[in-house]
Amino acid sequence: MSKWVKFLEKTNRNIFDQCLGRKLLIGLIIKHTPKDGRILEAGCGTALLSLVLANYGFAVTALDLSKEVLDYAQRRVFLNKIHLNFTQGNILKLSSMYRDKYFDTICHSGVMEHFSDNDIILSLSEQRKVSKKVIFRIPNNRIKLTKEHFGDERLLSNKKWVSLIKKSGFKEIRIFGDYDLPRCIYLLLPGAFFGLKLSFWRKYFSKHSVFVCK
Repeated sequence: MSKWVKFLEKTNRNIFDQCLGRKLLIGLIIKHTPKDGRILEAGCGTALLSLVLANYGFAVTALDLSKEVLDYAQRRVFLNKIHLNFTQGNILKLSSMYRDKYFDTICHSGVMEHFSDNDIILSLSEQRKVSKKVIFRIPNNRIKLTKEHFGDERLLSNKKWVSLIKKSGFKEIRIFGDYDLPRCIYLLLPGAFFGLKLSFWRKYFSKHSVFVCK
């Protein structure tokens, strides 16, 4: 059994938690993808994000490098009776698998932070070739690494991420902060410092970032 399957099995991952923890990501994907559009989840892991999106009526492909991870994901979603395409493939070589702009959206969560700068640029360049939009969620440098983390996460600032995204060829980049604000920020609400919107505080204080790239 691969180390990733062992990790996925021991962590508490279910559809409820996926929907709560990735509410912003899911909402942005739905907003920016046409009805019945094609979506690729690159580095799908449990494929629960793919399952949620397929349930909305999108044509979803769940892709992962590991066959063991894909087999695990298929076992997890089998009883839901929602159609998903499972594909083994390398997110550094997507243009060898799919034609230009084949997907309306490529999405992923907790994937890119495991790569080097050069591989992030290469992967996002490949994603840009085969999709009209790329929407992804990553932990940023406001998180402190703990024993709960797994793998080789690199926690980068939003400024660094924007630099890498631009180097991969994207011209339009929007940054969204997630819901995991420090507790002190919520204690200061509802005043929210002279009328500043909550989205402002999410962008500059949350521990996860979501990027919408075109």
